[in-house]
Amino acid sequence: MYTYAFDHCSGMRAALVFLLLSFAVTTGPRALFAGDRSATERLSDDAAFFFEDFRHVFSSPARFDGGEWATVAAVAAAATAAAVWVDEPLRESALGRRTPVLDALSPVGDRYGELSSGYYLGSALYLAGTLADDEWTRLTGRAVIEAHTFSLMITGVLKAVAGRSRPYRNEGNMRFNWFETTGSRWSLPSGHTTAAFAISSVLHRRIDRPWVSAGLYLLSGVTVMNRIYEDKHWLSDTVLGAAIGTAVGLAVGDLVEKEEEERKKGGLEALRERPVDLIRFSVSF
Repeated sequence: MYTYAFDHCSGMRAALVFLLLSFAVTTGPRALFAGDRSATERLSDDAAFFFEDFRHVFSSPARFDGGEWATVAAVAAAATAAAVWVDEPLRESALGRRTPVLDALSPVGDRYGELSSGYYLGSALYLAGTLADDEWTRLTGRAVIEAHTFSLMITGVLKAVAGRSRPYRNEGNMRFNWFETTGSRWSLPSGHTTAAFAISSVLHRRIDRPWVSAGLYLLSGVTVMNRIYEDKHWLSDTVLGAAIGTAVGLAVGDLVEKEEEERKKGGLEALRERPVDLIRFSVSF
């Protein structure tokens, strides 16, 4: 296992180096260094909008309307229903049905939902867009980093507060140890599922191609399967994680698209008052 993890990380670093070198070859040395001042300005601008997006996303519940609170209630009801009727039977079924195909597929979902995956992908896109002077790619990279970070911050707080025991502890799905610091009691929500759906949702919003979106959400579904198959999470953990990741991913995607539109118009000042629909996935997903 440790050898595989090392090889995977080394491969990711090698791919990133190759990506940067390929841009260096195609754009030439002047393109990399001649725009130092503009690159610095873009970095500063993106950092400012990162914190602006953070403020908008985390303050958005104060602007929820009745329909949005109804969506929150529906997600909570779905997670509760899964906990009451599905968690335990599904776990028993998953533990009793090990197959070579699922054994081979499961690590794919694990890798897609890892903490490092969103940062590798977001950083690679951001650097590639910066080096190629491609604003869409740069902003997409920033959007991935934002969605990944914001959604996992929410999930991390909920994990610590709930202190739910993971399935492999064999303490049942209703064991909660409030304000817990032990990882084996950080089951609710699923961090891998949150990360996977945040990445898929923000890329779905940015790329806006049905076949790409289908592939991205299929990967997220494999992550859900992995968490249950490996006895790391209950189904209800993944329901809540998917909802958080999707909501934040779509909200960040909308914010960055509005920013992109204003950049084209030359009216960035108007972005100070832009609204955020944090859970608009209820009608558009």
